Amino acid sequence: MKMRRRDSNPKVAELTELPVFSGLVGKQLSSMAANLDEARLKAGERFLQAGHYNDTFWIILDGEVELTIGGRVHETLGRGDILGLPSMFTGRTSMADGVAKTDVRALVASHSQFNALLADPEVEIRFKAAVFDRMRDELFQLTGPTPAKSKPGATRKKS
Repeated sequence: MKMRRRDSNPKVAELTELPVFSGLVGKQLSSMAANLDEARLKAGERFLQAGHYNDTFWIILDGEVELTIGGRVHETLGRGDILGLPSMFTGRTSMADGVAKTDVRALVASHSQFNALLADPEVEIRFKAAVFDRMRDELFQLTGPTPAKSKPGATRKKS
């Protein structure tokens, strides 16, 4: 009987559980884990600031983060969500403020660590796909059907 060997690296175990990294093999996950550090934020702590350069890529493991644009909460992110990809890819300033809504535990990468992660084409594709997914969701929020239009047979009230 062949026994499956457990990986002793807790970061690899965490990455394995996240849907964005499903299907990656042990060597890829070990390489990712080697280029990620664990970080913790206290509830209320701001870690991204709109208009400032973002020097960290974040993978949320536990807790919730609010992204605020123009003083309004735009989105709440949690386990498995990724932050900081657009500015890491482009080198541009952050468009949102990021504040820990609860205590947060995350895996983080600096620019040099992020670039090392991109050395694996499969990882790079997954990060780019995550950016495109978020852009698609944003576009839908801006242009999607109104609730009355989205339900078959629904009619709008006339004023």
